Formats: sequence, structure tokens, C-alpha cells
Amino acid sequence: MYAPVKEIMTDLLKYNLSSDEALLVLCITREDIRLLTSEWCLSDEDITCIMQRLDVTYDQGADVSMIRRITEELMDDRRALRDVSVPASALQKIMLLAGSEMQRLHAVAEDGGGDADAFLAEELDAMRQLQTAIDA
Repeated sequence: MYAPVKEIMTDLLKYNLSSDEALLVLCITREDIRLLTSEWCLSDEDITCIMQRLDVTYDQGADVSMIRRITEELMDDRRALRDVSVPASALQKIMLLAGSEMQRLHAVAEDGGGDADAFLAEELDAMRQLQTAIDA
């Protein structure tokens, strides 16, 4: 809302909000605009025009695309925290072990399944080898 402070305060009182409810208020002063655009040496009239355009942009509050963009940035930040780096050598070892395990499983399947206890022991051994490669 582009208006004098008194009018903005009066408008805020129209909302039926409890005193402890959080509210986001975007406050941009002429000085803020002047500092953010110092390379253009704007006149007072230019700054007024910018403030009026901002008022039109934010007249209905933050639009859906703005809220979604900010939310997507937040989710990207969270995903970045979950990303891990794996040294190529460790990844190569894991891939070799996984390939060997796939070949072994194929051979077991061709032989009709084999001994369940032996199969379980081999699976546990393969998992230990993978863990050793990861820990290396």
C-alpha cells in the first residue's frame, strides 16, 4: 500500500488480528529505493513513480507465483542440505560390488533359487563388503 504512514496504520487496524498473530508487512521507504538504485541517480519524481508501481504490484499482497517461487527456493535449499558428495573411487568400488551382486543373483535364479541360508549369508557378506567400501 503506497500511502502516508497514518493511512497505512489505520488500514492495518481494519484486520481482526490478535495481538500475538504474526503479520508480514513490507515497508519500503523513499530512502530504501534511493539506496537500492543509487547507480541511476533518480529524481524524487522517479522514486514516486517506482513506489506507485510497487504499490500496484503488491496491491493484492504477494501473488501466487511469488509465494511459490520463495517456497521452491526454500525447498531447493533443503534439498541441497541433503545432497552428499561421494569420492569417485568409493563410488567405483560400490558399483563393482553391486555389479558382482547382480551377476550372483542372476546365477542363483538360474539354478532354481539354491539354499536359503547360504543365500542369506552371501547377502550379508555382500552388504558388509559394501559397507567396507563406503567406510574406506
